Amino acid sequence: MRAEPDRDRLRLTSVAERLRSAGVGTPEADARWLVDLALSDDELEQLVRRREEREPLQLVIGSWPFRGVELSMRPGVFIPRPETEVVAGLAIAAADGARLVVDLCTGSGAIAAAVADETKVPRIVATDRSPDAVDLARHNLRAWGERVDVRVGDLLDPVRDLQGHVDVLVANPPYLPPETWEPEVADHDPVSALVGGPGGHELVDRVLAEGPALLRPGGTLVVEIDDRRGQEAAAHARAAGLRDVELVRDLAGRDRAVLGKRDG
Repeated sequence: MRAEPDRDRLRLTSVAERLRSAGVGTPEADARWLVDLALSDDELEQLVRRREEREPLQLVIGSWPFRGVELSMRPGVFIPRPETEVVAGLAIAAADGARLVVDLCTGSGAIAAAVADETKVPRIVATDRSPDAVDLARHNLRAWGERVDVRVGDLLDPVRDLQGHVDVLVANPPYLPPETWEPEVADHDPVSALVGGPGGHELVDRVLAEGPALLRPGGTLVVEIDDRRGQEAAAHARAAGLRDVELVRDLAGRDRAVLGKRDG
């Protein structure tokens, strides 16, 4: 009766060592995912080779959990990070009693899916400038039918018709300056979903400047930010006329989002 558990431990140890040698940062956790997923030794070998080549685990698996939902993952679309679950939580908390939530730069549709799953908001609009992202978001959000509308376009352009009616505007725009990243990021996440401009925060600043006009009086704006730019982002939010501006930290204690309300 001990043979199978012993074999599983040997497989886990072997896969973890291979991933560690390839420079994977979380070899034991990734090994568990791959061993649990594979239906045969041949399939496991294929999965491990892909991960050894530093293909993101989310793409190797083909899906990934985000809060309470399972999202399909595809090459060419930004992979949601754990810290964005905190941003989604802020939007969900602000959406109590809301009629309309807008999710800018939706990517895979992660935040919009979490809002749809955890609230009773009757109308959610998600946008992204990438046709590939919009296609994947529509796939991930199909379970909520016409309750969620996914539109293609740059930042606020696809939702100008909603000006003055949005209860919660949430955004996870690109917010990094050009940098050097690990292969999982550099070779697989689209640069346009990472880099927010020469200084990094240009798109965040646009959302903070233009976003309040979409909000109804008393509506809430939530924007994910570069943790190195917290005070600057808060200052931009106040300059845009938002009140009750606060910085919210992620689980690692880093400034992760700026939150504020429109007067009214």
